[in-house]
Amino acid sequence: MKKFPLIVIFVIALQFGLDRAVSALDHFKLLDLQVGDQRVKGRVLTHNDEMCWLLHQDGRLQQIAMGNVTDFKELGERFKANSQLEIRKQLETEFGSDFEVRTTSHYVVVARRGIAESYAVLFERIYFEFMRLFRARGLRVVEAEFPLVAIVLPDEVSFVKYCRNEKTRVQPGMVGFYLSTSNRVAMYERPNAMNLDRTVIHEATHQVAFNTGIHSRLARHPRWVVEGLATVFEADGIRSRHGTSSPADRINRERYLWFLEYAKSRRPAKALKNFVCEDSLFEKSVLDAYGEAWSLSFFLMETQPKEYSNYLKKLVDRDPLSVYGADERLKDFTDSFGQDLDKIESTFLWFIQKIAKR
Repeated sequence: MKKFPLIVIFVIALQFGLDRAVSALDHFKLLDLQVGDQRVKGRVLTHNDEMCWLLHQDGRLQQIAMGNVTDFKELGERFKANSQLEIRKQLETEFGSDFEVRTTSHYVVVARRGIAESYAVLFERIYFEFMRLFRARGLRVVEAEFPLVAIVLPDEVSFVKYCRNEKTRVQPGMVGFYLSTSNRVAMYERPNAMNLDRTVIHEATHQVAFNTGIHSRLARHPRWVVEGLATVFEADGIRSRHGTSSPADRINRERYLWFLEYAKSRRPAKALKNFVCEDSLFEKSVLDAYGEAWSLSFFLMETQPKEYSNYLKKLVDRDPLSVYGADERLKDFTDSFGQDLDKIESTFLWFIQKIAKR
């Protein structure tokens, strides 16, 4: 990328607008912006005439309206992620003396004193199992750029308060979440949570997937792709280091049984097209949607791993600021897995229904 002197960039900004100036910057350099009454530093990941996404050194993402930027400068240093020590100090200040902060190779974990170490080991284990599994299946994964932050609150009350501070809507039954803008996993203590319960695995999988190149934190992924991969990884059998040739040993049994019942009693004929093209089933019937997301993802991962990997990469490479409509979603899917959607659907349903008989 051609680099321009800072004075030239300011001239571009004055004459043609900030978006043109940002295009002229070295995007690997640290940028200092005046946004309203705040001064922020980070790396511009993408932008258009109206907004830009700024990546902070602690891994947070911030959407900034171009019209709110009154000044900017390119700093002399290159953008570099904060170290674990820097993140640890930041969290100790944020959460105070009632919590302790523990670190592993990839994680910085905040939890009640006496249990943070156990959770840190647990999250690190999930990271290791994720990377091992998807590398073995030929998916393109990279090591996380930032230390991964996990927050374990002591009870539901403090969890709800944290959600409100993060402007995250608390849904009925919600016990944890991964937020792509903060890049944090947050949950609260429950019985058996440290025995690899489903919520811990599911939310940690989201975080690892969005930080290792499987998903993009900016791109608009179909919801079935994101939730499907996480539900696939919930199953103990698929995370086991002891390989098995039987798909039945790798299923998420709860999601599998739910989908069988859904497919038998109320799933519309030729429902695959709508499921691929839109996220409406997640709003209408969330458990049906999760069941189908697991089933479709498991089917593709088991039967077409190379095509599945290429499909995920296609989603990551999309322009994150463009609209991802139904037609584009369908085209990406059929370009990856075949044009005959009816054949794909019949093969998919046959595969899922026959798993338990193998």
